[in-house]
Amino acid sequence: MLQRRHKAPSDPFAASAHFRPPTLTASPAHPFTPEDRDVLAAWLAEAGWPRGHMDIATLEGYLVALLVWPVGVPAGAWLPPLWGGQGGWKVPAKIASLDAYTKFTGLVVGFLHELDRQVSARPLRFEPMLSRTEVPSWDRSSLSGISWAQGFLRALQQNSQGLTWRSEGARTVVTRIAHLACLPAMPVVSDADVAADLKAAISTLVAERATRGPLGALKVGD
Repeated sequence: MLQRRHKAPSDPFAASAHFRPPTLTASPAHPFTPEDRDVLAAWLAEAGWPRGHMDIATLEGYLVALLVWPVGVPAGAWLPPLWGGQGGWKVPAKIASLDAYTKFTGLVVGFLHELDRQVSARPLRFEPMLSRTEVPSWDRSSLSGISWAQGFLRALQQNSQGLTWRSEGARTVVTRIAHLACLPAMPVVSDADVAADLKAAISTLVAERATRGPLGALKVGD
């Protein structure tokens, strides 16, 4: 009797039982470089991801929000929204090999740690990388700051309780970010102006944060 041939699944998500959330407790062995960011940006811009996955600008806003406005998500639960997961732990076929998954999550974790170093520095070293955003698709705004702001809001949507103990100033800057996420394309607003506004907002939020989100407790001196 002939064996049945294996049929490739049509689901864009692969079986994920042997994939585990990455470890975040220790900083990566190697620093996250601008070249690493370019590799991650190019990877996210490739075809084959599930619908709704993040580009590099959206990812940066998302990770920064997790760091400065901790939402208390369970371990690993912050990762699937990045690749378009709608719930549960399903690794997409795009990174379904162990090597690809390890490399991809390593880049994301490296990016998360680098952003944490930037927002934790005194004075603040964080600069939104809006000018390096890829050319948007037909259904997205030409203003790269909108994608960044939308990523920020996607993190906050994982836990709606974050506003309860924040100051009026913090709530105000989050409202400004939310407003930016809903703007139409506005060529008269430069990326530099939007980046400056976002940096000021993040500075306000960092001053009040109680933890580093997925990275755990604040370091001594933060």
